[in-house]
Amino acid sequence: MNLYVESTGSGPAVVLLHGVAGSSRTYSWLELEGRTTVRFDFRGHGASDRAAGTYLIQDYADDAISVLESAGPAVLAGHSLGGVVAWSVAQQRPELVRGLFLEDPPLFMGAPEEHALNPAVPAFELMRENTARWQADGATPAQIAAELTAQVLPDGRTMEEFQTDEARAARGYSLAHLDLEVLDRVIDGTLLAATDTASPVAAPTFILAADDAAGAAFPSSHEARLAVTHPAVEVVRLPGATHTIHDERAFRDEYVRRLSSRV
Repeated sequence: MNLYVESTGSGPAVVLLHGVAGSSRTYSWLELEGRTTVRFDFRGHGASDRAAGTYLIQDYADDAISVLESAGPAVLAGHSLGGVVAWSVAQQRPELVRGLFLEDPPLFMGAPEEHALNPAVPAFELMRENTARWQADGATPAQIAAELTAQVLPDGRTMEEFQTDEARAARGYSLAHLDLEVLDRVIDGTLLAATDTASPVAAPTFILAADDAAGAAFPSSHEARLAVTHPAVEVVRLPGATHTIHDERAFRDEYVRRLSSRV
């Protein structure tokens, strides 16, 4: 499996793990002073190899472990799928993980009853439809980003007001290069089905969660469940923040401040 990996800076390693249908470009703007910042694309994403039939949580954990075996012990900072991958790696290979910074991770969304009620599934179905069209038409990343920019949120905000320019450009690139089977595994509920929410996680763990009312993938009800089995996990919930905290103009500075204080 050939994975696209890039590393900048020097010092203790921080490995950044993107969300499903994203890529390492979602972190292209992020540099952490005094740290080696490692970005990579999961299989089926960005510039990494496609691998039909291997788009489940353990497959992505294997990708992260292979990067860590080269980068050395690191803090893992993961968004969404990347957060669940980081959690899984910390359970399986604790010697490779110095700490976890998880951005709105859908830790419990793999359970069948949670998947059945997940309000994000229709959005992923629409994403698959649009991405198939863009790829069939040969749309460029810039053209995809322009179509995304033209969208208006339910609250009336434009995408330009909501997201950073880098975020929309990164999304255009990611969708142009995505293996559509990745989205099939999200939609059919198999992607996260094997997530282990019970086994211990020894690494210090911090979760930056979205607002329940804004579609959190780690809602307060899941926070309460996690507190029973993993009471040492620290959770901070940001009022008004959506699932893509690091992409939002209103919350990017807060995201960087929180991450920098824990790496």
